[in-house]
Amino acid sequence: MSATRIRRHSGTAARAAAVLALLALGATACADAGGDGRDRAAGKRGEAVRVVSGHAYAVDSSPEAALAFPMNDNVFEGTVVGTRPDVHAEDVLDDGSTFEVVYTPVVVRVDRVHKGHLKKGSEVVVRSMGGTADGVRYEIAEAPAKKTFAKGASLVVFGSAYEAVDSEKSPALTPNFLYRKAGGAFVDATYAEGAHDGGPADRVDRTKFLGELRSLDGGAS
Repeated sequence: MSATRIRRHSGTAARAAAVLALLALGATACADAGGDGRDRAAGKRGEAVRVVSGHAYAVDSSPEAALAFPMNDNVFEGTVVGTRPDVHAEDVLDDGSTFEVVYTPVVVRVDRVHKGHLKKGSEVVVRSMGGTADGVRYEIAEAPAKKTFAKGASLVVFGSAYEAVDSEKSPALTPNFLYRKAGGAFVDATYAEGAHDGGPADRVDRTKFLGELRSLDGGAS
């Protein structure tokens, strides 16, 4: 999704590696048009909408993989404040092709920063992939479930750079991996249904997980 970051890599090989890494995660996947892009479905008010489907390679989203992923620009603990109306976003790649997605902007208060330059106490927008806006419905199975972003939810976000793609009016970040607090544990919520391999989602002791987060370079209180 964060194609502006892709364009900053120099050289064809570097760009290709960046694209493959982003496509490996459903939450950050660029959109592939469903069929020939002319698929239609009924909208909320009966109007026709164009359906765009996102497809991605599911990769290991275990705590160890999330902590080690080299393209996490921002890692932080946060609390969901609320959501905003769905946004239709488009971006142009180096080769001139355009991809599009629809996402729900989720406003998250930053409670503790472990990597990156976000400020504790600030509110940032996290892209929750999927939704309908401007006559386009974006469907992707390999993304966090919408219910993960319920108001008041405590999350650990491993995310992209906080920036806007070409059509966006304000910055946002896409989660590479997402964990939600559940009692005394954190549960992998990167994919809507369980783990990347179809098994049950990983659960990790809260104290252990937070201790590992604090070991990240650039961590701050």
